Amino acid sequence: ATTRTTRANDDAMADEDMEALERMMAAMEAKEREAVDDHVTSRFPKMRIAWEANAIEGGADAVVVAGCAPIDVGGGHMKEFAGHAFHELARMKCGLSAVCEVKLAKKASMAALDEEAMDDFVDFDSPEFKMKKTKRRGNKEFGDHYGALGLATKRYLATKEEILEKHRWLTIALHPDKRGVAQVDAVEAERIEQRYKAVVTAMEVLTDKARRREFDSVDAPDYKFPSSCEEGEFFETFMPHFHLLSRFSETKPVPICDDPDAPYEDVRKHYIFWAAKFNSWREFPHEKENDTETAHDRDHRRQMEKENRSLRAESKKKEQAQIRAFVEAAQKYDPRCIKQRAIEKAARDAKKMSRNNSARQLAEEDEKAKAEAEAAAKAAAEASKADKANAKKELEKLKKALRKEKQRLRAIGAVAEGWVDYPGDGELESLCDALTVDHAKELKTLLDAAMNGDDVKGPWDATACVLACLVLAKGGDWQAKADEAASRRAEREASDKVGGAWGADEITELETATKQLFPLGTINRWDSIAAHMASAGKPRTAMCCMTKSRSM
Repeated sequence: ATTRTTRANDDAMADEDMEALERMMAAMEAKEREAVDDHVTSRFPKMRIAWEANAIEGGADAVVVAGCAPIDVGGGHMKEFAGHAFHELARMKCGLSAVCEVKLAKKASMAALDEEAMDDFVDFDSPEFKMKKTKRRGNKEFGDHYGALGLATKRYLATKEEILEKHRWLTIALHPDKRGVAQVDAVEAERIEQRYKAVVTAMEVLTDKARRREFDSVDAPDYKFPSSCEEGEFFETFMPHFHLLSRFSETKPVPICDDPDAPYEDVRKHYIFWAAKFNSWREFPHEKENDTETAHDRDHRRQMEKENRSLRAESKKKEQAQIRAFVEAAQKYDPRCIKQRAIEKAARDAKKMSRNNSARQLAEEDEKAKAEAEAAAKAAAEASKADKANAKKELEKLKKALRKEKQRLRAIGAVAEGWVDYPGDGELESLCDALTVDHAKELKTLLDAAMNGDDVKGPWDATACVLACLVLAKGGDWQAKADEAASRRAEREASDKVGGAWGADEITELETATKQLFPLGTINRWDSIAAHMASAGKPRTAMCCMTKSRSM
C-alpha cells in the first residue's frame, strides 16, 4: 500500500512537472513571448522587492514575495536587503529565470526516465550488460561495475551523470515489486537480488573518485609496450599505446601528436610531455596486500596501509620504467624524429665539410698569423731590451748627477757648520744616504736656490737648504724645525732693519764683549753680550750679536 501511494505521488509530481514544462515551452512561442516582454520584462528593471506594496516608493502592482513579518524598529518599518538567492526566487515565480526552465526540464526528464524504467523490460543479455569475470587482487574482488550498470560498452568513458542516470533507472527496473520476486522460484529471486546488489555496489564504487580509479586500474587490459616496429608501421604500433596511457594521466588534456605531417615543434612538445611531465594515477593492488578490515585498532590499520602503499609503490616504479623505455623507443622509431635527426646530421656534416674544405686556407692563415706574432714578439723583445738599456743609461746618468748634487750639498753643509739650526755633519751624511735618484730633480732645485753660481749665498741660506733637503728625504719632525729656522731668520732680518747697519764703535764693543768679557763657555753668553751692548748705549738682540760675531 505504501509503495502504491508513493508511486501515485511520483506520478502526480511527474504530471505537474510535465505541465509546468509545457507551460514554459508555450511561453517561448513568439506571440506569448512578445506579451511577456511588453507586460513583464519591460517593468522588470523597475521591480522592487519589499515587505509590503505600500513600502515601495510610488507604490507597486503586487508583492511577488512577501516576508513573514516586517521588522519593527522604533515604531517604524525597515526594509530588508535581499540577496541574489531571494531575487532569483522572485524571478522564478515570475517565470523569468533560466534556472526555473532547467530545473523543470530536469524533473521532467527524470520523471520520463522513471516511467520508462517502470514500463520497459531490461535486456540483460544485451552488450551493454555483458559483464566480465570477477578479478581478484590479494584479498579484494573487483566485479564488473560498468556491466552491472549497463555501461559495458563505455566503461571508463562513462560520465558521472550517466552513472547516476543508469543507477536510478536500474534501481526502479530491478525493484523487487516490479520484478515480481514473490511469484518466481528461489533461484530466479536470488539472481534478481544479486543483480540489484551489483547495481548498488557499482554506484558506490563508481561515484567515489579514489575507488573508481582503483577499479579502472584493475579493469584496464594488460598490455605490453612495443620496443620496435617495422618501417612504415610506427603510427599503427606505437600511437595506440599513447592513447591507452592518456586515460591514466593526471594532466588533462593530454598532448598526443599522431599526425605524420605535424611540424617538429609539436612532435618535440609531445615527447617532452611523455618523457618528463606525464604523471599516471593508475593503482596496482598487490596480491600480498593486507586486509585493513581485519585490523585490531587504528595503529594496526595504519601499519597495514603503510605496507600496502609500499607494495603498490614497487609496481608503480616498474610501470614508470616501462613507460620511460616505451617513450624512448617511440622517439627512436618515430619517422618524424628520424627525419629531424637526419636534418641535424646533414647540417653537422655540411659544417664539417665546410671546415675541411677551408682547412688549408685556415692553416695558411694560422701560419701567417703565427709568423706575424713571432715577428711582433721579436720586435717587442728588442724594443724592451733597448728600453732597458736606455733606462739603465738614464739611471746611471741620474746616479752620477745625484752624486754631484750630494757633493754640492756637503759644500753647503760646510758653510752652515756651527750655524744656528744646523743639524750637524752626522745628520748631513745620513741625509746623503737617504737621498735617491727620485729626489734628484727636487734636490737640484733646492741647491740652486741656496747658491749664486758656484758660491753659497750665506750661512742662513745654507742652513735653510740643508733643512729643506731633510724635509724632502725624511719628512717627519724636520718640517717643524725648518719652520722654526725660517722664523728665526725672519726675526734676524727684522732686527737688522730696526737696528740698522753696524757702526765701527759697535763692532769694537762687540769684539771686546765676545773676546774679553764673555768668552766661549760663558753661560747665556749671547744674552749677556746683548745686555752689555744695551748698557753701552748700543742695543742689539742676542741673535743679532751672534750673527754679526760669526760673520766677522
